Amino acid sequence: MIEKIWEKISYLTGLIAIGVLFGLVVFSANIEIKDLDLWLHLKMGELIVHNGYVPSVDILSCTIASKEWVNHEWLFQVIVHLIFSQGGADGLITMQVLVVVFTLLVLFFLGYNREKQLGIIFILILVMLVYRTRFTIRPDLFSLLFFALYIHILALHIDKRKAVYALFFIQVLWTNMHGFFFFGPVIVLLGICSEFIKRHVTLPWEWNQAGRLTDDEYARLKRIFLFVVLATLINPLTFKGAWYPLEVLMDITGKSGIFFQYIQELQPPVQWHTIFSPEYSFYKILILISFVSFIFNRKKIDIGDLFIWVMFLLFSLIAIRNLVYFAFAGYLVCMTNFGNVSLQQIAPVGFKDKKFQDITSFFAKVFLIIWMLQFGLELSNRGYFDFNKMEMKSEFGGITQRSYPDKAADFLIKNNIRGNFFNDFNTGAYLVGRCFPNIKVFIDGRTEVYGPEFFSNIYRKAWKDGDEVVLSKAIKQFNLTGALLDSVHVPIPVRTLKFFYQQKDWVPVYFDYDAIIFLKDIPENRDMIEKRRIDFCQYNVKKIDLRKLGARPVIPYQNINRAYTLETLGFDDQALEEAQAALKVSPGYVDPYKIIGKIYGKREQYALAFENFRIAAMIIPGDMESRFNLALAYEKLGDYEGAVKQYTMITQRDPNNPKGHFLLSRTYILNKKYREALETIKKAHQSAPKAGRELLELGDLLYKANEFETAKEVYAMALETKKEMSAAHKKLGLSYQSLGLDDLAKKEFKLSEEVVNKETMPTNAVQSGK
Repeated sequence: MIEKIWEKISYLTGLIAIGVLFGLVVFSANIEIKDLDLWLHLKMGELIVHNGYVPSVDILSCTIASKEWVNHEWLFQVIVHLIFSQGGADGLITMQVLVVVFTLLVLFFLGYNREKQLGIIFILILVMLVYRTRFTIRPDLFSLLFFALYIHILALHIDKRKAVYALFFIQVLWTNMHGFFFFGPVIVLLGICSEFIKRHVTLPWEWNQAGRLTDDEYARLKRIFLFVVLATLINPLTFKGAWYPLEVLMDITGKSGIFFQYIQELQPPVQWHTIFSPEYSFYKILILISFVSFIFNRKKIDIGDLFIWVMFLLFSLIAIRNLVYFAFAGYLVCMTNFGNVSLQQIAPVGFKDKKFQDITSFFAKVFLIIWMLQFGLELSNRGYFDFNKMEMKSEFGGITQRSYPDKAADFLIKNNIRGNFFNDFNTGAYLVGRCFPNIKVFIDGRTEVYGPEFFSNIYRKAWKDGDEVVLSKAIKQFNLTGALLDSVHVPIPVRTLKFFYQQKDWVPVYFDYDAIIFLKDIPENRDMIEKRRIDFCQYNVKKIDLRKLGARPVIPYQNINRAYTLETLGFDDQALEEAQAALKVSPGYVDPYKIIGKIYGKREQYALAFENFRIAAMIIPGDMESRFNLALAYEKLGDYEGAVKQYTMITQRDPNNPKGHFLLSRTYILNKKYREALETIKKAHQSAPKAGRELLELGDLLYKANEFETAKEVYAMALETKKEMSAAHKKLGLSYQSLGLDDLAKKEFKLSEEVVNKETMPTNAVQSGK
């Protein structure tokens, strides 16, 4: 009787835990709109609805205008536009909540087993925590739903004729919503291959029988494959639309791999040095648990599940954006594998008593309920200060105030500014959504359309490097008449900002925390330039009513963003005022001290620079930029021991960072510790084998200190880099000369001249062998 009571209590507690879990899902999926690409989708949905067709060439950009564009997300764009036009931001968030909840319900009913409630709840919590990383209104929100539906139907309903029609319909929707639609036919093909292997290949243990289909089910699976492949052709471009995502995928290992180096969501989630880090811990736990499930169920493994697990594990290891696909696949194999294993088989002897199991399960479920409630409470407290309304804004509901250059876009719209605009990658989609057709962008988030050549050879060099040649050429080639330099996320690249400011025919007309806008001095812009030209010498810091702020912890990001831009432009007094205003808002925030320290360093007021960098390092001890600057301040003050301690700390925390080793080497030289300097230089050379200029500079310091033997070794290392060969040979020759080795010195001088002659030799002479 008591056993039945505990069983009932445990079961009811499990139902409560499931309710709390889905309540947490509903709450956390209400997160504010912050996605960058959404705005492009909204604009395209508007254009498709109004014009009645899906454009097959680019119409949004000034750099790839009329280039072929396979828009495989058009149906999603239409849906979000219609919802946004009727329900605004709250309507889109409601859509997201409904899709997320339905997706997790599909997974829940895929694996639910009353006898194994605890395991299902625990695994589903892990899936939800991984899924949270993609709670964002993008096409893959639906892609994940379709993926879950595929898994559910193929696992539980393959015996029904309706499965063919259901998957055909799902595939048509998937094909027109997201490029990952090819996973539909791939999953079915994996099922066919695994069934073929079970029927024709002798497998270990009971693998041939695990998940075995009947002849009718096998035939139906083949028909499903044919139908879903045909379904991929139902798109505006038929064959081309069906093949295009595979074409893009196959190019990942080629030139398109450049995107994986620079775009955050395309970075690998796990690398060798981050395997045991807390980052993406729930994903890592799912990998471990799902792997262990195969071990427990090793005698009855369904190789179809194994194939899916391996494929989506590898897929998820490629990029952060793919983690959730593995989470769903991991859930599937956990439910299958643990479903074939009874607790009696794996539990310790003392745990096999039914009453003890129910009591333990009850307390474990109570713990999970408490944890979920605590997690939800922590989420509910997340927010930031809205400087427009002078009140706190929750991170849930509405549109974020921190991800978009919204004030800059408002300025462009209000003043009816038109033209081709230079912008960064993150801002492009937002500008399309807010300002098209008046503004055509330089780049947006459609990496597959712009291509790797444009991204690496034009965009990266123009935006990140501020290459004057590339920028000047781009302005002329694409007839750029405006530039919106976004400063919402990170400071504007120094060289890029200075380029536009120093051009006489480019004039700043807007400046705030979110961006700076330049207009080219052409007739179309002349009136606006006369009205809105900004004179930074007359710039005044915006005052904040501290009484309205009260004692609330507020991040003064607006002051900081403006301060970084002003400091880059050389208006240090104004930047200093902004940083000091930021300190009044939040004395414990690190960035004002970094800016103030940098300005004092530029003014050679190293004692004041040291004081500010010291505070910055105290606030965030792991901030390497603060540590580097603190070490430099020590060095400038002549306290080489203090500098060595800071640089040593940096190199210990990041042994593979050559900058730390090079600067530590320099400090050792200045402190006349030449042996330590040489050992550190060797480490720097190992971590950066191409850093020739840095080695030459260190060699020069040693040479000036009359440490000719050590300088010689460093110059020899510089030669190994194959950089600045002429200078390296000449400096090595000078070292030999100072050591009295005249013959070797002459040899190096000769080699230096030969390098110079080779570099200055006419091209036609080189090609003809002269």
